Amino acid sequence: MELYDCINFILNSTQNAVHSYFRDKLQPFGVTPIQYSLLKCLWEEDTQTPSQLAQTLQVDSSTVTGLLERLERKQLIVRRYSQEDRRSVFVCLEEGGRKLQDEIEEAISEANAAIMNGMTAEEIQRLKDQCGLMKENARSR
Repeated sequence: MELYDCINFILNSTQNAVHSYFRDKLQPFGVTPIQYSLLKCLWEEDTQTPSQLAQTLQVDSSTVTGLLERLERKQLIVRRYSQEDRRSVFVCLEEGGRKLQDEIEEAISEANAAIMNGMTAEEIQRLKDQCGLMKENARSR
């Protein structure tokens, strides 16, 4: 098989290009694409556990721990310990994280539109469906 015919190469090179584009769009806000994803989870439902965030983002807990440390240093989130069980941690937005929402959401919307430029709504849905099928196939093998 030729390299350019391998689905892994095609998806990886596409992911690299898209990630770089989004990284550049988010740079003015001081967040990375994965940090944006975590903030998005909290914008949709504030106060979640690290394990909830890891599950939603489909990453391991050590990845979330690193993300939380960096976002906490930027004063965008805070980790709070439960009063009932000091082992339980909850992640909450700080005011700085809330203030970024509108601008970042607009930048992400513009970036999505730019990346999908030239594709119809049906083609975009078909791409999502096909990616879901590939992910399902990879996990079941």
